[in-house]
Amino acid sequence: MFCYQCEQTAKGTGCTVRGVCGKAPEVAALQDLLVYATKGLAMYAHRARQLGARDRDIDVLVLEALFSTVTNVDFDAERLQGLLVRASQLRDKAREMYEEACRQAGRRSVR
Repeated sequence: MFCYQCEQTAKGTGCTVRGVCGKAPEVAALQDLLVYATKGLAMYAHRARQLGARDRDIDVLVLEALFSTVTNVDFDAERLQGLLVRASQLRDKAREMYEEACRQAGRRSVR
């Protein structure tokens, strides 16, 4: 485990065995994956938004995912897994939304 997600990290550098906050290694890994997945989702959503397309469900999930990782108050692995599944589904939706917005604008989509 290596966790550097909060201000409580051991010696200000990161926790390596178990989080000072009590977080288990599995939860730290799920939070890292959620941040990574959210970045991919947000990339497509941002590009689509620049072309005038947006989706409320995507916007809400991005905020919920970031809140679930930044605040470090809910270490429920099942909840984080559910957010990861939803992020994956919405990433595909955001990609399709972006590609459609590109077609409508007569632009080439970039991946």
